[in-house]
Amino acid sequence: MSAGKKFIKNIAMLMTGTTIAQAIPIIVSPLLTRIYSPEDFGAFALYLAIASILAVVVTGRYEMAIIIPKKESDAYHLVVLSVVLAAAASLCFFIGIVLFKPGLESIFGWAGDHYWVYWLPLSIFFMATYQSLNYLCNREGRYKQMALSRIFQSSSMTSIHVAGGYLKVGGASLIAGQILGQVSAACIMAYMMFVKVRRRTLRISRVKIRALMIRYSDFPKYLILAHGFNTASAQSPIIFLSAMFGSGSAGFYVLIQRVIGAPMAIVAGAIGDVFRHEASHEYAKNGNCRLIYRSSFFRLLIISVVPFSVFLFFAPELFVLVFGTAWRLSGEYAQILTPMFLLQFLTSPLSTMFMIAQKQKFDLIWQTILFGLVLAAFLIGRHYDEIKVALACLSFFYSAMYAVNGLVSYGLACGKWR
Repeated sequence: MSAGKKFIKNIAMLMTGTTIAQAIPIIVSPLLTRIYSPEDFGAFALYLAIASILAVVVTGRYEMAIIIPKKESDAYHLVVLSVVLAAAASLCFFIGIVLFKPGLESIFGWAGDHYWVYWLPLSIFFMATYQSLNYLCNREGRYKQMALSRIFQSSSMTSIHVAGGYLKVGGASLIAGQILGQVSAACIMAYMMFVKVRRRTLRISRVKIRALMIRYSDFPKYLILAHGFNTASAQSPIIFLSAMFGSGSAGFYVLIQRVIGAPMAIVAGAIGDVFRHEASHEYAKNGNCRLIYRSSFFRLLIISVVPFSVFLFFAPELFVLVFGTAWRLSGEYAQILTPMFLLQFLTSPLSTMFMIAQKQKFDLIWQTILFGLVLAAFLIGRHYDEIKVALACLSFFYSAMYAVNGLVSYGLACGKWR
């Protein structure tokens, strides 16, 4: 099979699995928006935002090095290292929550009894573990396992969301469903990778783990901050919206992410996973992966034209039609944010070039500036006391930074700055 056909086959396999996985919650969204309030969605979004930010840092980003070593045993040791670090950090977070919960509520402006903060360490650990196993799957080209785990996660999560809604449990069932989905995905991935697949017995060496920690020390040195800023930039709108404009506004925003961000992430994520696998081999062999980068970018560009045009012109009417009149504001916000989502779709899947070329310092600088601009957008919006001003600034700043990201990552794919 030619490289081009293999690339397309791998993309198709991942897209099939991730399409099903993402389609499940999207299909039930019109139902969920009628049984949960924007405030329920806002509380759930806040929980997920905090968990996502913390899950990025607990592994030291060593899981992203799993695709690099030539030796299979080195990759396994990096998986173990990532999971152990995640477990230790999650335990520390739990202790911190128990000791300092009142102070945390004061800092973040949480009102009432936020019982869900005690669940955060569990989510953090299983999110980090799943990511580590996902990179191992990616390294070995096991795209079928990656797709199946995503379907399993999505279906178990959505089942709890629907059941909890009809039982009138409230926002707690949204959080419980998310946790069940994360646990299920991590467990099914581990089963498929280490039980169903026959592997030679591997003895874990502390000496080798320490050696790998030193060899790939640039990952925690630069990527904890870089990807921490990246995730914080992506999730901070929810935190800032909840704090400055109320949990309902965060609920409107999270529906936009589900309707626009999630479907586009299906395609972008699949192309990005395969690009990372193919480009890392090509770059190691030839010192550049320009052709793979170009073909991936043009696939993304062709796919993006129609859906983003529809959202740009008809989002409010579509949201009212599908989700009900209570969610019209989500459609209005979606129009403002469409340029941001378009540039994100085109550039984010290819931004792994920073890791492939081991230019983590470039990524750190970019992420730091981006986070500062996101904060500036909401400070401007708060100054005018207008949420649409904040979102317009957010869309503009993000779009500009994604354009810069694309130019730099293409330069790296061409072999510059080696």
